[in-house]
Amino acid sequence: MNVYGEPWTTRHTHYFSDPDASPEALLNDATEWLQYAHSSLQVLTELVQERGTPDAQRLTTMLEGVCAFIDMGTRCATQAHLRMQWLQVREGATREAATL
Repeated sequence: MNVYGEPWTTRHTHYFSDPDASPEALLNDATEWLQYAHSSLQVLTELVQERGTPDAQRLTTMLEGVCAFIDMGTRCATQAHLRMQWLQVREGATREAATL
């Protein structure tokens, strides 16, 4: 059963950041996505405790959504790391050019 296209959405979700976003902004986004994953898992845990056995289709959809949140948070953190390295390289090149 495909409820509202959730399986497709969670498999095809990508994080696109602002090209001018600072590493700090990207790390804030990563924290936010990981908090979504954490909160979703807390809700899922409560549902399982209340009902005992969850609906298998809904459980897989929820877990795929959590995976998408974690993936997006990871992508944000990776982009932040790459931007920090790029800024260091660019700053180093500027210093070398200034000394010549």
